[in-house]
Amino acid sequence: MEYRTVAAGLAHKYWLTKCRGEAIPSREDISPAEMVAFLPNILLLDVQDEPLDFRFRLVGTRIVPLLSRDYTGEWMSAIDILKAPGTVWENCSRAVESAEPVYAFTPYVGPKKDVLDVEDLILPLASDGKNVDMLMVILASVQKTMGLHKNGDENKTDGLNTQAS
Repeated sequence: MEYRTVAAGLAHKYWLTKCRGEAIPSREDISPAEMVAFLPNILLLDVQDEPLDFRFRLVGTRIVPLLSRDYTGEWMSAIDILKAPGTVWENCSRAVESAEPVYAFTPYVGPKKDVLDVEDLILPLASDGKNVDMLMVILASVQKTMGLHKNGDENKTDGLNTQAS
């Protein structure tokens, strides 16, 4: 799969190296020291089974400005823009049910005016290798760029910054 941001591509390759046959990685299999290149773009979500919910365990330093605040310790069901039946909730639910990565672009509605959209990669983690109990989410913004067409008109969406930000 081809990703639009460096962070998503690196994270997916890393996650794949931690898979053990048919077993998906656990939280213990991943190491922050091995994820330096994309660590600021990571969200870790604890998964609660009944009822299904997600608790923000870690919010990376590049993610806090995108969300406009740090949600660490909060439950997704308590956050109006993230709770069910929204896109983010549905994507997280799909990763839990399938125990497979979920790749998505979420329309950006936050405070940053230079963000076109957000590339999301939701990577499931499971202590027992199959029942998802945590999600490692990579969020990287795709920036609007200012360019000039040959006729001199500004173009705000041509030329995407594919670096993680």
